[in-house]
Amino acid sequence: MSAVAERSGIAALTSQIVEHLHGVRERLAAEIRTYPTPITRCDAQFNHLYEQLGRLSRDLDAIEGERSERAAAEALLASKPYTDDASERDFRARVKTALASLD
Repeated sequence: MSAVAERSGIAALTSQIVEHLHGVRERLAAEIRTYPTPITRCDAQFNHLYEQLGRLSRDLDAIEGERSERAAAEALLASKPYTDDASERDFRARVKTALASLD
């Protein structure tokens, strides 16, 4: 694969990753907004959602700030999943396959 085609492929992959993470962040934020009140401090499910949203936001900032688009894709794969949703597992598998095919 030519260097130009590889850069183009990685750029498209990184764009998909960022778009996916923005969607996950929106879903987590919506779930937090609609969480039944009152919320006690010891509500483990709410605290977990809040922690996941914070971790995702930090990771997204780091991925968007990566100078290397390849490093951004590798950072996603190195991070723990943000949800238990099957669509996230499928997306991560597709990113891994796409990244491997660019080698």
